Amino acid sequence: MIWKPQTAGALAMVSALALLAGASARFIPGGSAAGPLARILDALAPWLLGGALALALGAAVLGLRRLGPMLALAALAALAGLGALHLRQSLPALPDRAPDLRILFFNAYSGNRTPAETIIRAVIDADPDIVLFAEAEAVAAGLPLLRTHYAFVSPCSPGACQIVLAARTAPKRFWAMSLNPVWPRRYAVAKIETASGKRVFLAGLQLLKPWMSGLAETELGRLTAQLGWLPDPAVAIGDFNAAPWSRTLSQINDATGMATARLPVATWPVAAGRFGVPVDQVLVGGGARLVRLAPFGADLGSNHRGLLAEIALP
Repeated sequence: MIWKPQTAGALAMVSALALLAGASARFIPGGSAAGPLARILDALAPWLLGGALALALGAAVLGLRRLGPMLALAALAALAGLGALHLRQSLPALPDRAPDLRILFFNAYSGNRTPAETIIRAVIDADPDIVLFAEAEAVAAGLPLLRTHYAFVSPCSPGACQIVLAARTAPKRFWAMSLNPVWPRRYAVAKIETASGKRVFLAGLQLLKPWMSGLAETELGRLTAQLGWLPDPAVAIGDFNAAPWSRTLSQINDATGMATARLPVATWPVAAGRFGVPVDQVLVGGGARLVRLAPFGADLGSNHRGLLAEIALP
C-alpha cells in the first residue's frame, strides 16, 4: 500500500501547480519575464483548473483528506471567478432577433494546400453578406471567382495580402492599416450600410501571438485605440490569438466596452473541433448584438475553423 500516499502526494503537487498556473496567469503583465508563458497559460485556464480539480479529488480519494478537498475547493473557486469574468465581458446571443448582416471570417492559413477556388466556392455556398479573410494570400488565386459574386473585394497584392474583405455592396468607406511593424496591413475597417439603411463599422483583424513579448503589447495598445475610435454601432471579428477569458480580451473589453460571445466557438487547432481553444472572436459594441455564431470550414485545410456570425443592428 506504499504507492497510495506517494501517488496522492504526486497528484496533490501537480494539482497545486495547475491551480497556480490557471488562476494566476491572467494577472501577469505581458512585458514581464514570465509574460510570454503567462499568455500561453491563460488561454488554457479552464483546462488547467479543471485538471487541478480532478487531480485534487483523486488525491482526496487516495488519502489526503484535508489537502485534497482544500485544493478542490480552491479550483472550484478559481473556475467560478473565471466564469464570472466571462459573464461580465460577454453578451448572450439573441436568436429571436432578425439578423441584419451575415459575416463570415476565415483565417485561410498561409501554408494551406487546399486549392483557393475550393475555399472560395465553400464561402459562396455559405452565402454571407460580408466575407473577411486573414492570411488571405492562401486564397489570392481564387479572388477573381469571389468578384463574380461580390460587388466589392478589397485589394490583394503580393506581400500585402493579409486581410481581404468582400461585400455585396461597396462599403461607404474602407481602409487597411498596420498595427505592428512585422506583418503589415492586418487590420481593416469598412463602413457598411445595409439594404434597410442601417450602418455599422466593421473591423477585421489578425493579431500577433500574445506571447510575442514587446510587439504584442504595442500592437494591443494600437488596436484598443482604433476600436475605441470606431463610431457606434461597431463589430470586430478576426483572429485575436487569445481566448475570451484571457488578459488580452479583458484589456480590450476594459478599454472599448466591446463584448465577446457568451458561448464562443472553439476554432484552434482545427483537429480539436469543439474541444479546441476559441482564439477567433466576434466583438460587438454600441448596440450591435450577436444573433447566431457557428463554425465554418473545418475541412478547408486551415489550422483554424472559421466563424459565421449573424449580427443584429440597432
